[in-house]
Amino acid sequence: MATADMGHMSPALQEYFKSESASAAQERSAVNELVEGADLDLGDLDITTAQISLAGVEDQLEHFANHEVLKAILDQGCDPKEYGQQYETKLRQAELESIQDYITESDNLVELHEQISSCDNILATMEDMLGKFQADLGNISTEIRALQEQSQTMSIKLKNRKGTEQKLSQFIESVAIPPALIEGVLQTEVDDTFHEHLLNLHRKLNFLEKNEAAQNSAAYKDVAPELEKLRVKAISKCRDYLMQRIYALRKPKTNIQILQQNVLLKYKYLVTFLRLHGGEVFTEVRVAYIDTLSRVLSSHFRAYLAAIERLKEDLASQTDVIGSADVVPTGMMALFQRAATGGQDRQDAFVLGDRASTLHHLDQPAIIPHVAESEHKKFSFELLFRSVNKLLMDTATSEYLFCSDFFQEAAVFHELFAPTLQVVESALAATLQETWDILCLLLMIRINYHHQLIMNKRRIPCLDDYLDRINLTLWPRFKALFDLQLSSIKHYNIATFVPDVKVHYIVHRYAQLTSSLLSLNADYQDGQLDHNLDRMRYACMDLLMQLPRTFKTKKLGTIFLINNFNHVAMVLREAQTRMQQAPPPPGSSSPQKASGLGTMGDATRKEFEDQLMTCTSMYVEEQLLSQFGTLIGFVKRAEAAQKHKGGQPEGVPLPGYGPNEAAPVLQEFESKWQPCIDALHKDTMKDFKNSPAGREVLKAAMTQLLLYYTRLLELLRRSGGDGVALARDAVTVQSIMYEIKRYNRT
Repeated sequence: MATADMGHMSPALQEYFKSESASAAQERSAVNELVEGADLDLGDLDITTAQISLAGVEDQLEHFANHEVLKAILDQGCDPKEYGQQYETKLRQAELESIQDYITESDNLVELHEQISSCDNILATMEDMLGKFQADLGNISTEIRALQEQSQTMSIKLKNRKGTEQKLSQFIESVAIPPALIEGVLQTEVDDTFHEHLLNLHRKLNFLEKNEAAQNSAAYKDVAPELEKLRVKAISKCRDYLMQRIYALRKPKTNIQILQQNVLLKYKYLVTFLRLHGGEVFTEVRVAYIDTLSRVLSSHFRAYLAAIERLKEDLASQTDVIGSADVVPTGMMALFQRAATGGQDRQDAFVLGDRASTLHHLDQPAIIPHVAESEHKKFSFELLFRSVNKLLMDTATSEYLFCSDFFQEAAVFHELFAPTLQVVESALAATLQETWDILCLLLMIRINYHHQLIMNKRRIPCLDDYLDRINLTLWPRFKALFDLQLSSIKHYNIATFVPDVKVHYIVHRYAQLTSSLLSLNADYQDGQLDHNLDRMRYACMDLLMQLPRTFKTKKLGTIFLINNFNHVAMVLREAQTRMQQAPPPPGSSSPQKASGLGTMGDATRKEFEDQLMTCTSMYVEEQLLSQFGTLIGFVKRAEAAQKHKGGQPEGVPLPGYGPNEAAPVLQEFESKWQPCIDALHKDTMKDFKNSPAGREVLKAAMTQLLLYYTRLLELLRRSGGDGVALARDAVTVQSIMYEIKRYNRT
């Protein structure tokens, strides 16, 4: 190692390397002496003369025949033995040169050896140091594991201590009675602060009641008497406060809802505390509230029902039935009837009018009696029914929500509201016995149905039973009044009928009642009502079929039927138009009203229109025969003959009904068609007395006449040249149509 490098080593290492250098020098001198004294002359050593087995040489020569060295020897033609000796000499020379190179590099090899030995010593020292480090690390690892075990043990102990501390603190907090709680319960007025103290007291009572371990502790025995005193005091203060507020509800003109929302609900926990820790007092408060509210609400509704009773307007009486004859009151009866209706003419009991608009204004506020009285207003009974039920639903909704929130049980509502419902139902039942307005009853049924939908939409089930009972009360009364109307038709005394072609009063009332009932059923499609309307229609049809027999002539009976059928059809068409234009009530079952009066309305209207068409055809045929009998007879006979022969060939006259036979008929028609049309117009107007049915019948007669004349001309045109010429010279269809239009305008 260089001297400059050794200057940086420690004295121990410098001494070590000096000793290594000396030993290396000694080794080099010994090697030199060995080499110089060695005799490397091998003499006549002939390594080729050794007994070598030549087995397999030929195979090897054949295998290595292409080897470059062997190939070169064979190509030179040398003796392999001589060639081997040459190579032996070369090998010996190479060996000597190698030994000389080793001797030359011996110093370097010694130095390398010294360095390797030095490195071995250094590595051994480092190995010792690392061994010590490894032993130290092992000790440290053992200490770390011990520390980890101690840490885990301490962590478990700490966790257990914290858990114990937490449970102990909770126990102490739940059992201990702080002075602030005692002062708050005993001295604080009922307010938000008292509410907090009450919650704290509840937690302590609840803890001690449910924790058996706490009940067996010594602390419980110390605090139990004090907690009981606080509980009794708290219950007493809660009772006094709630009873005062409940008794305040009994004062006249008290706004119950404001007192409930702003005062009672604010301290609803007082009731909860009583229910949990003072069952008897809670029952007392509950009974007091039920008794107070039931009296207050029932008295309010009793007073309201009495007030709106004075606003009732009777639109129908017991005598307002379809089959009863009109009796015109005279003398004192007229005076009394006028006084009963407020000095105004009473509406027809079977006309719906705008009464159905009530179904579109169900959310309007309830009627205020003293305001209505000051304005001298009167209302039909269905409006009063809507007003009472509107007020009842709003009150029930508010009270149900309050009871569910304040007492946390719906049974309180049902107990306190039962007397109120009884008052309303009793008043309704008493009024229904005196109600003869069938339209009013059906409107009330529809209003009650919509009120059920409103309560379902509010998701308030408290009035479900009441509304069902109302429905079961209204339908029997409606059925009784309907049967009364139907019975009046069936038991009509035909002997009292004075033959008159104008619309019969039964048919007039039937048309009004049917159109009204169909209008109120169009959006609901009530099958029971449809069945009853069918029964009434059959009864009316049966009566109409009997009344024409009382006329002297069949023509008068036909005119009577035309007037009555036309009147019913016209009333139903007008009702259908109104229903198509009016919006459906909210919640109805058929919001898309394509036909207006529903399926039953369409069937009823079609039946009367078909009957009207049949009777009109009979009347028209009779009138035309009286004026144009020759023309009509000729056409009918000719068409019958044509049908009997299976048709008329084009251009071939029909035997017996050709141009020669038709010429007198056309000549007669041409000579009197205008006077006959004028006579037809006068007779029709005279028969129907300018009624709407008369104009429709006249139009039908003119149309039928034009058809007969057109059919005659068609027969002539198919009869060949003579027939075509005769048809061309006849009165033109345009002339007849002009004359018909002239009469239609007058």
